[in-house]
Amino acid sequence: MTDSTQNPVVLVELDEANWNRFLDRAARWFDNLLVVQSSYRQLLEDTAGKIAEFHIRAYLQEMAEQAKAHEQQIDRLYHIIGRDPSTIRQGLGTLLGKADQVVGDLMAASSGLAGPWQDLHQLYLSCTNTLSAFGVAEQLGLALGLPEIIDITFPVQLDKGRDQRLLQEFALEMAGLSILYRQAF
Repeated sequence: MTDSTQNPVVLVELDEANWNRFLDRAARWFDNLLVVQSSYRQLLEDTAGKIAEFHIRAYLQEMAEQAKAHEQQIDRLYHIIGRDPSTIRQGLGTLLGKADQVVGDLMAASSGLAGPWQDLHQLYLSCTNTLSAFGVAEQLGLALGLPEIIDITFPVQLDKGRDQRLLQEFALEMAGLSILYRQAF
């Protein structure tokens, strides 16, 4: 085994079988990361179409484009550890994004909310989930001694932190209009 500078790395009590088990376990986490990221992307795309307020819709559309790019970065994580991405997991994430949208719609209807406030709230929660999932992937890169993983995950976490704060602001800003005035936005 060598590091990124082609220097031999010596690890005590780590044989090839254990190393491969660690990589397989990391790949399973990347499967989960792919599910939550594709779910978040789908929810972003669906919610952007529901928002009438131009500025918020534009931000959501920009976030959706960025979410696609982040999803593609997950493929790179698999390749770093010599594993193939799961196409089934990506499809499952898209399906879960649709399901989250339905749950948000049901909650909004049962509480008398007007407009897509619940969708923004669901987006905020989903963004928080993906931020955490990329954080775990970063920790796996640190634990495995693979700095290439950190090179991918750290910038994504910065983007998601900004998006999370924007989504929280959008949801809070629109909550009063939606709940008290039953006004769509």
